[in-house]
Amino acid sequence: MYNLDMLNNKKVIGFICECNPFHEGHKRLIKEAKKEAEIIIAVMSGSFVQRGEPAVYDKYSRAKKLIKNGVSLVIELPIEYSLSSAKYFALYSVKILNSLGFVDKLIFGSKINNIEKLTKYADINLKNEKSNKIKSLLKIGQSYSKALSILYDKKLTSNDILAVEYICAIKSLKSKIEPISIKRENDLPTASELRKGISKKISNDSFSPILNYKILLAKNNLYNIKNTNLITDDVYNSMLKLPNNSNTFTKASKLLKTKNRTLAFIKRVLLNIIFDINKDDIININHFPKYMRILGVRKDFLSYLKNIKVPYLLSYSPSSYKAFVKNFSKSKEVILNDDTTFSLSRQMSINIFASNLYNLISKNNLKENATKVLIV
Repeated sequence: MYNLDMLNNKKVIGFICECNPFHEGHKRLIKEAKKEAEIIIAVMSGSFVQRGEPAVYDKYSRAKKLIKNGVSLVIELPIEYSLSSAKYFALYSVKILNSLGFVDKLIFGSKINNIEKLTKYADINLKNEKSNKIKSLLKIGQSYSKALSILYDKKLTSNDILAVEYICAIKSLKSKIEPISIKRENDLPTASELRKGISKKISNDSFSPILNYKILLAKNNLYNIKNTNLITDDVYNSMLKLPNNSNTFTKASKLLKTKNRTLAFIKRVLLNIIFDINKDDIININHFPKYMRILGVRKDFLSYLKNIKVPYLLSYSPSSYKAFVKNFSKSKEVILNDDTTFSLSRQMSINIFASNLYNLISKNNLKENATKVLIV
């Protein structure tokens, strides 16, 4: 059951986004969401996004935009999933919304804009996943989007692929969340078009020295990258053949790209190497979310935070850790040591490191260990 007086029987709708950057399409989605529910919950990628790049603006600025435009709560999607395949990006995001216990609907934009058709594609996806057909196609070098195109006998846009994955996630989790699609229009500037006009303080090439160092270690058998999330044997072998002389992130990405390896996929693999995200970190769906990091909240939603039963943090700071241990004593994500210091889980440590590195290189004066939840 949903909304068992947890939010005074108010209807709640969720959506999943990156806001890279926030644009008119997001405003349109929020406007349509308000027609369906009184409270809007957003799950948003943090410092790095699914196209395999650092976000153009920091996650707190983007969360603030969402809240000022009517979103009640913004939850960060952990980097392991924002830099993973569409399947796990969608699955973890939907799992977060489902685990809250009070989200009734999920809204998203799609070109197809027909829930019945999207659901049919989701059923094809789930059926072939059980028969390992998707894995077989990936194993012979097909990209994920190409593998899906073969299964569907139709090439879908990236937004439609995500829409299908959201429905797959709802079905896999046996969730009662209702999927709602709105038409994705072409009359607005896309996020990609808007990014071209933004002067970036940080790019993938900012991480070139770290990438070169890790690949060099791997070539000399001093560092194992074979278990990196997303990496395949053919990508691994190609990586070991990269020249040692001054590989920028961009140059390495282009050298590793092939007909069946999209540039976005390669960039995600390389960032997974940089942040030491392994296949083991993409854990079984029954075990997550282990905790949630809340980035922003509207003042009128503050009183409802106590109804969230999943362990959550308002900041990565000692005061927040102390409250975490007190309120979620069974969770092993934060452990209070005998000397009153705290030990953090691997997932938490990876996410703190990724954001701190983003903040350091972009010179935005933010400190992940001290930045508290935004209250607007």
